[in-house]
Amino acid sequence: MERKTLLWISALAVAAVLGLSAQASASTVKGTVVHANKSAHTFVVAGRRGSLTVVSSRRVARAGSVVRVSGRKTKNGLKARRLRVRGHSRHARLHGLVTWASSSGYTVASNGASLLVHKSNAGDGAPVGTPVNDDVSIDDQGDLNEEDCHHTGAVPGQIKLEGVVLSTDPTAETITISGDDDQAENAQASDDSGSGDQGGDDQGDDTNPQIVVHVPDATAFTVGDKVELIVTGPAADGSFTLVKVDEQENEGQDNQDHSNPGPSGDDGEGDHSGDGSGSGGGD
Repeated sequence: MERKTLLWISALAVAAVLGLSAQASASTVKGTVVHANKSAHTFVVAGRRGSLTVVSSRRVARAGSVVRVSGRKTKNGLKARRLRVRGHSRHARLHGLVTWASSSGYTVASNGASLLVHKSNAGDGAPVGTPVNDDVSIDDQGDLNEEDCHHTGAVPGQIKLEGVVLSTDPTAETITISGDDDQAENAQASDDSGSGDQGGDDQGDDTNPQIVVHVPDATAFTVGDKVELIVTGPAADGSFTLVKVDEQENEGQDNQDHSNPGPSGDDGEGDHSGDGSGSGGGD
């Protein structure tokens, strides 16, 4: 009798732990959809304060939709279990790092999302690497247009970039990665069709954001791979220098160490306003 009682107590304890674990992994995100990728079944939600969350969902909400999403937290964001569209909005706020800039646009990156914003004028804008709060409008095509951009801090010492390898240059020891989500999606589609390019560096044009990263060994990277890189910079030309590859988070790498000699420091994960995490990602 005593043994049965102990087994019953143990079973209750295990059930309680599993219940708490499931509760801890559950999450709800509310905000405005600022990017949608139907082919990948993902969309990006901007919370009221600008935090970005990548949502994986069988049903993809279009840009401008005001949504409430409940689901399970994942490494890359949130896997939706319930999606409710509550309306539509022409405006949103983005909080993140500027990881690429040109005369007509720039990218704001945070939590695995990287979004292209079209400038309202040809001014200097926020320097690459700067944390920003960016108020944007959303047009009928889902494009984001700058309304008001505020700097929220200094350029951090280290930045986390995420993107797809577009090209490698073993002579210059550089790689070029996608600068925004649309570019990454197009690159992966091209790679799937076997049209990958091993060409040289290219900072990209006004509608084709690309980020150049100096690395110890460019041959260690493969075109089409998704990478997550801890970098320093930017340099005057907008390029960055690799500190280390985030091997645990990285997809498509062979668990090789591409680190530069010397200390790597903080990997920059977390809130972009203080630690320099960026993406090349609710309130």
